[in-house]
Amino acid sequence: MDRLKIFFWQNINSMHQSAFLKALALRHDVTLITIRHGSGREDMGWYEPALPGVTLLDIRAIDWKSLIRQHTGKYSVHVFAGLHAFAPVHRAFLFALSQRCRIGVYAEPLVMKGALGIIKQWRGRLDYQRYADHIDFILCIGKKCKLQYLGWGFPAYKLFDWAYITEPMDTPIPMLPNDRPFRIIFPASCSLRKGADLLLEAATSMKADLPFELICYSISSDVNNRFEQQMQVRYGAIDHIRLLPFIENQQVKIAISESDLMVLPSRFDGWGAVVNEALGAGTPVLVSDQCGSSALLSVHKFLGEVFSPPEVPALMDALVRAIVDGKPTLERRQLIRAWSEHFMSGESLAQHFMSILAVSQSKSHEPILPPWETSSALFESAAQFISD
Repeated sequence: MDRLKIFFWQNINSMHQSAFLKALALRHDVTLITIRHGSGREDMGWYEPALPGVTLLDIRAIDWKSLIRQHTGKYSVHVFAGLHAFAPVHRAFLFALSQRCRIGVYAEPLVMKGALGIIKQWRGRLDYQRYADHIDFILCIGKKCKLQYLGWGFPAYKLFDWAYITEPMDTPIPMLPNDRPFRIIFPASCSLRKGADLLLEAATSMKADLPFELICYSISSDVNNRFEQQMQVRYGAIDHIRLLPFIENQQVKIAISESDLMVLPSRFDGWGAVVNEALGAGTPVLVSDQCGSSALLSVHKFLGEVFSPPEVPALMDALVRAIVDGKPTLERRQLIRAWSEHFMSGESLAQHFMSILAVSQSKSHEPILPPWETSSALFESAAQFISD
């Protein structure tokens, strides 16, 4: 495939795509057009990533219509963040449609509960009627996203599994002391959506003779919402539970690598990029079936476990199993990290993206497996050997 000009239109400069964009820019001309600067999560210790090789543009400071007009041929591709998520991006999407550009969309699943869910369902079917013939491919983050687009009528051959990818760890796996309790880490916002209350309740409900500690880097610096305040009042004085403020992302990675299990018990989560952080650090994970990243664990059991439903009893049972099974060995940590570096890297996702472009350009209906679902018999055999 000839060198392409690929334009990504989104809200912010996301750390969840930086490794992918940098890898893609080694092969093609990549431009990222955003609405505003930053990572969008500065208050959680995430900062705007450096993107060498990627052209960065602010949609408010450019003539974006002219940009689209100049890049309408088969060697230009425009990829938009969602169909309705961000008004300026949606306007650019509609204009690209009018110019008959090659168009892709990447999307997370929508929350479909209540009256608003009914409206979204109706809108999704309308989107199919208006846009399906003009969109070349849709990058679906998590299985639920693909099911939603299928339900609206979008053809399966235009829907491809997608994921968030985080930057790799640049420090070795630490040698951890054996005389400390089993360490569980929760590096996500203290919120109902992330299931912080489920984890805290499960942790306090387990038998006292289970030696473990729970560390939560999840509290905003000013504890500015009622839910955080309630969690601190209820669980903040328990010895083996620590509710701590967010820390800088590199420190989070180190803290994850020094833990025995990373837990993400979300009630709803498009993907859950912190799962990538944990696997890249060589730390097993426990996630609810409502996380898009649960697709990784459903295929590769040595990476961790998926529990269902996202409720306290199921979570507590999974936590007990993990603690009783014991701390992950160095060999298992090395295997998890090696798998992550091979199948969940910026390079692997860039290759997956190029396969999708090739299939969409040729109008082929050939299914494309994502890298995390491709054959990894070597890893599975090694995992079985370690568990035996």
